[in-house]
Amino acid sequence: MSDVQTILKPEHYYHIYNHAVGNEKLFDSDQDYIYFLAKFKKYILPISELLTYCLMPNHFHLIIRLKSEEEIKIFINSNSKDDHHLTGREAPVGYEINKSLSQIFSNFFNTYAKHYNFWKKRTGTLFKRAFRRKEIEDMEYLRKLICYIHQNPVRAGLANKPDEWKYSSFHALIGVQPTLIPRKEIISLFGDLQNFIYCNLKQVELETEYLH
Repeated sequence: MSDVQTILKPEHYYHIYNHAVGNEKLFDSDQDYIYFLAKFKKYILPISELLTYCLMPNHFHLIIRLKSEEEIKIFINSNSKDDHHLTGREAPVGYEINKSLSQIFSNFFNTYAKHYNFWKKRTGTLFKRAFRRKEIEDMEYLRKLICYIHQNPVRAGLANKPDEWKYSSFHALIGVQPTLIPRKEIISLFGDLQNFIYCNLKQVELETEYLH
């Protein structure tokens, strides 16, 4: 299942993605990419880990792993603007946490859309639809999806190799500079760095109905 009805559950992996409406762009300058990532860090990193990403001119892909139920509740409660706090009794893993997490993601995307519309002097909907999420339930699919996402710019004709595109996690994963992405964990999915690079350069085919 890969739509807005997919339940967001603590400690589960998800592919988060969306596309610009019509022939519009989501990112029109370096500043747009940077702003999107900065707001992701503000809104989403407190409740998840970022494992892989690729931002393209008209769409994006993120792979995240949500944090523990307790960590999520602490963050939600600390940012609550009313008297209702999430507790173990009131908010079991299910509807209430999913509702709160979905709202956090919506706030993130709405903040970006308002910023983009203001600076581009445009009005109306920016994203094609409400953000989509697909739960990732096995590691083999996760490995293939990581490669597929890093190859996006190559398939789109924007780069010859994944390392030629600035706005993906590929550079962070093969580099040595500090990164918020759990580099060792992701590389270990492929055995070692050499095999990670090999697999990410090799064309990967996935069922793509929901990826566009």
